[in-house]
Amino acid sequence: MILLAFCADAARIVPNWRNVEMTWDAYIRVDDADALYAELQERGAIIDYTIYDAPHGFREFGVQDLDDHDIAFGQRTT
Repeated sequence: MILLAFCADAARIVPNWRNVEMTWDAYIRVDDADALYAELQERGAIIDYTIYDAPHGFREFGVQDLDDHDIAFGQRTT
């Protein structure tokens, strides 16, 4: 599920990390984080943070899109 909101002033649309450090703009749960990580690396994606086992029970990594928005992908490990 992805929830979107309308913003009448396009100048106010900025990556979350510009407002709150270390914050992503979207988190997407996946079935195989390692395979997706390898594929995105191979395709030249901008890796924001490398894959690791996060303390909240997800194996995750982050990428940055061409507008500097951070997108995290995670697979439940517990």
